Amino acid sequence: MSVNPAKIAVVIPYFQRQPGLLRRCVQSVLDWRSGLAIHVVVVDDGSPLPADREIGDLLGNGEVVIIRKDNGGPGAARNTGLDHVPRDTPFVAFLDSDDQWIGPFPGDAVRALGRGFDLFIGDTQRTGISRTRFQWGDSREGNLRPEDHVLIDAEHELYEFSGDFFDLLIRRSSIISANAMAYRLDRFPGNRFPEGLMQGEDRFFKLQLAQSIGRVAFSPHIYADEGEGVNIFDKSGWKTDGYLRLTSNYIALSRMVLDEIRLDASQRAFVRGQLADSRRAFVAAVLHQLRHRKPLDWAQVRATLRRDPTGTVLFLPNVLRLVAGHLGVKGRRPPG
Repeated sequence: MSVNPAKIAVVIPYFQRQPGLLRRCVQSVLDWRSGLAIHVVVVDDGSPLPADREIGDLLGNGEVVIIRKDNGGPGAARNTGLDHVPRDTPFVAFLDSDDQWIGPFPGDAVRALGRGFDLFIGDTQRTGISRTRFQWGDSREGNLRPEDHVLIDAEHELYEFSGDFFDLLIRRSSIISANAMAYRLDRFPGNRFPEGLMQGEDRFFKLQLAQSIGRVAFSPHIYADEGEGVNIFDKSGWKTDGYLRLTSNYIALSRMVLDEIRLDASQRAFVRGQLADSRRAFVAAVLHQLRHRKPLDWAQVRATLRRDPTGTVLFLPNVLRLVAGHLGVKGRRPPG
């Protein structure tokens, strides 16, 4: 009697101008599909370089499909992909179009999720950062160390997470890369990315999912090579023109987490601290633009203050503190 292979979908949001990236990405999925039924959903989010021009020749056998939509950002693109996962596919993973799998992530994900785990995550390496994602934290508590957890599969280096996984994500959600996470879509079909955020939408998604899941498995194996991407927010550091929008976006993110995620008192205090940091950084961005006589997006300023009444009240006190030099916010960004 034949055994049907395990099914996993891979959702790839796509918006690129550089040729070759999407093909490399999709090929890396196909290269690691051994023994699996993989369904690749590429969501062309109004890309300047159309997806079918890049991978049109890979569409013949049904393993890869392209869904086209008007540009709406990464959250909306991933949601569209989730909406197009076949109903008989229990597991789903994500991969950004400028990244690639360099290890057997889909096989290990199916292996872990098939044991009854709700979520499987792996380690990744990002361009320009020497430490892997599991080791980005400044303390032992903020990192993921295999020796602190339960080995469940020595051959494939799979571990069961021990401890409060949700609390860890509240304090360092960047420990999970969207490029090396897979979960039980059949158990959590309604989890979606917020479409109003252009940065941090994956943080909210991870927290929303983590507050409901049970068992978590992980592997220290480095599965993905993460590129720099085309997200302008990732490159919007202190003193750049995009920093104002970045900090405005993080204010919205923290408020959304406080309003919609179940938090205990300690977790709520932590997120409120992130919100306070974002408010001060937003004020610093406004002052920087004015001081250096750079164009200031007043519509963005007004919209941010309108959505954040408390931030409006605190705007002038934060200005006075910054001018007095009591706060150093340069380059500070909440963890994503």
